[in-house]
Amino acid sequence: MSRYFEDDYDDGEKGVEWPEVLTIRDVQCYLGVGQHTVYRLIQSGKLPAFRIGSLWRVRRKDLEQFCDS
Repeated sequence: MSRYFEDDYDDGEKGVEWPEVLTIRDVQCYLGVGQHTVYRLIQSGKLPAFRIGSLWRVRRKDLEQFCDS
């Protein structure tokens, strides 16, 4: 399980920033979507991600660019 949860972060209003590299759970909380949606975005190539062993990770800058597009 991720060490970051939705309640730990906000959209920056309180000065709290998301980490540079996010887990799938972090991305779920950030986007407000389910796990399957995140994996579909990764598999379709719409959301750039990389693997560390068997675990997927997403760079925060890539997630922000995805949200801006």
